[in-house]
Amino acid sequence: MSTVETLCVWAEESVRLDAVLHALEELRRPEPMPAVRNSVLNLCIVGADSRNVDRARAAVHELAGRHPARVLHLVLDPEARGGDIGLDARIELLGGEAEGRELWFEDVELVVRGPATAHLHSIIEPLTLADLPVVAWFVDEPPAVDDPILSAADVVLVDSRQLGGVDCFPNLTELVARHTVVDLSWMRLAPWRTLLAGLFEGPDFRPFVHHVTGAEVAGRTGPRHLVGGWLADRLGLPRNAIHLTEAEHVTIRLHAELPDGRRGTFLASRGDIRRVEARADVAGGPTSSAVLELPEATPAWGLADALSRLERDPVYECALARALS
Repeated sequence: MSTVETLCVWAEESVRLDAVLHALEELRRPEPMPAVRNSVLNLCIVGADSRNVDRARAAVHELAGRHPARVLHLVLDPEARGGDIGLDARIELLGGEAEGRELWFEDVELVVRGPATAHLHSIIEPLTLADLPVVAWFVDEPPAVDDPILSAADVVLVDSRQLGGVDCFPNLTELVARHTVVDLSWMRLAPWRTLLAGLFEGPDFRPFVHHVTGAEVAGRTGPRHLVGGWLADRLGLPRNAIHLTEAEHVTIRLHAELPDGRRGTFLASRGDIRRVEARADVAGGPTSSAVLELPEATPAWGLADALSRLERDPVYECALARALS
């Protein structure tokens, strides 16, 4: 999409929700819009740290042409007291061009203070567009399983790497049992998983997939544990056969041995900042290699795929469960 431009703005402090709804309607009335709204979902970004919310906002704006949405940003301050209780609101109508067509979408920011933070579902529901899915993106910490927001959401979006990695896995495990959860960290691991699985294609390499004896996974906390859980689940490995180490970027190495004694090594690693390289080596036999280019590492990396797959992922859920076992 071209650079996002602000078409018009409305902002008020200590405002009632009905005034926000009225402003949304009035902003579009002064003159015909130069483009059409083409929203495909409602995206509600929830967090107490405005910096996290702003980073999420930047990612959404980057993808506006691919996933135009009614975007709600909720910045929470539950400890506010006295005169600070209430809502501050800012609405922007943003426009741009994507694939030769002009479009616009709405960006609504609410700073919610005091007791109102316990009733966010009643704030979200009137502001969402009917008949479109509601995605609740938690940018500070995963929600409790009884969080009222979940009653208004069809999908829960998280980034487990940003939420503390393995420390948030128990909470996420409870969530996936009741809700559709999409994890940006898992989406960003797709190139490694795809290339590694592809190394076992063909008659020379396929037999080894049933005889993997151990794995080494390097990476940041969270991603490396997800990969370890995925390998344990898909290959039937005990967790003590998977060795995890800290590293800046993900590297996965598998060791396999066939009943006849032939050994193979299968590796997927980040060759440089923009690509993943994979290689299969069979002792005394053939080799195979593949390369996959990575997208630019912007705030939107993984978000486009996540918003295109708003459904349960049994493979992710099993990987998450095995990461904790």
